[in-house]
Amino acid sequence: MPEQSLAQARERRDFERTASIISAALTVVGSSDLAMRGLNAAVKRTAKSPQQNMIADWLKKYTAPGNPGNTFFKNIRHLHPNVRKHFVAGMMANFFMRDPELTAALKEEYGIYSPTAILISPTMRCNLECVGCFASEYDTEQDLSEEEVESIITQGEAIGTRVWVMLGGEPFIWRPLLDVAERHPQSVFMVFTNSTLINDRVADRIIEVGNVCPVISIEGGKESTDARRGAGTFDRIMAAFDRLRERGAMVAFSATATSKNIEDITSDEFADMMVEKGAFYGWYFLYMPIGRDPDLSLMPNAEQRVQLHNGVMHMRDTHPILVADFWGDGPLTGGCLSGGRKYLHINNKGDVEPCIFAHFAVDNIKDKSLVDCLCSDFFKDLRRMAPYGKNPLLPCPIIDHPSVMRKAVERNGAHATHEGAMSLFHELRPGIQAYSAQVREALNPVWENESAWAHTWLASDPDFQRRLSRAGDADTLADEAGAQATEEVAARN
Repeated sequence: MPEQSLAQARERRDFERTASIISAALTVVGSSDLAMRGLNAAVKRTAKSPQQNMIADWLKKYTAPGNPGNTFFKNIRHLHPNVRKHFVAGMMANFFMRDPELTAALKEEYGIYSPTAILISPTMRCNLECVGCFASEYDTEQDLSEEEVESIITQGEAIGTRVWVMLGGEPFIWRPLLDVAERHPQSVFMVFTNSTLINDRVADRIIEVGNVCPVISIEGGKESTDARRGAGTFDRIMAAFDRLRERGAMVAFSATATSKNIEDITSDEFADMMVEKGAFYGWYFLYMPIGRDPDLSLMPNAEQRVQLHNGVMHMRDTHPILVADFWGDGPLTGGCLSGGRKYLHINNKGDVEPCIFAHFAVDNIKDKSLVDCLCSDFFKDLRRMAPYGKNPLLPCPIIDHPSVMRKAVERNGAHATHEGAMSLFHELRPGIQAYSAQVREALNPVWENESAWAHTWLASDPDFQRRLSRAGDADTLADEAGAQATEEVAARN
């Protein structure tokens, strides 16, 4: 049996064993501090890498009596058993305890990583007409088929990816969604949704399937949410939270940080509301100048980026909810995830994009296998350059290091996957360059004084350590990678 196949078999065996151990621990976790210690012991036993051992040590501290994690895991007891068994145990096994042996085998055979997560937008249709969004203009003929999505997931599972992020448009408008999730019980599905289609029937089906977590988009309070998403939307969101919580569903929130709502979404009042509504975790994203009528003034400024970073850390320390800052948590991921380094996005047309925000592609999943798409020169170029700087609080190749994505697109002949995407490199370029300089000035001191854990965590990240050995940052890095790419192409020819 080839080395990769052996690694795949071990990975599947270890996943099943780890998920089983965690699932058993979750049935009693929260009932006592003794049960909590049992969960910690189970996670510690399955840890293999230095980072996984750090996760196990953090979990022990986080769940100690009096800390927010103690309450967080006690709240897990209120989840439906189906959800604990399939989503919670599966997420912990997949996301935190990935097998380094399979990762090494894939790197050796193909020069690729097994993506931690793959994002799919099976449809761009939506039932709302939010400000700045054009999703309502799409029709069913522009959707991915059920068979196409099924194929993507099967291919991803074969290389160790079992975390699927379903986007849109509105994912619940794509009818096969829950049926596809049910056919893949060893995967977990985070569904980013406006929640307005989650009626009683859909909520019951989510519980029945068990491995699906709705991630509900919200702009903050009632005023800011209704201003962007339409009058009455906030009340419908609150009703969906209640409907899911009452059934014992795992539910989360997603908030887009703008220059207008940063105070609202980082407040204790917002955190309290999300905990009360049953959210177990949440994602913060920055407003990106893409899509319809991009507006640079809506991007959180340099000081607000620091405010978001500090607000997320405060929320973790004081509330029983796990929150992630897609930019500010760069230290956890060693920089940007895109280009298949840790994740990628496949849009409704099948275009394989580096990131949900980078609307450029060279391949289409309808024409090539997932592995072949991961092996594209475009993705290799981005991975070769990553991380894009020595400060992982500035991870983004679009707004933090704006020359990086531009040069990768130009060098590899990537095409825009929607009208107007190239404006990032033309009309918007001066403003984005000025923005990147401002946030670098604000966030470099934050990183220099970051907690010691972050530097220890990154000590076992080979990509970040390779980056520290290279000179320059952003623009010079893009040139450096370009020279290396040209030499490799010439050698192949």
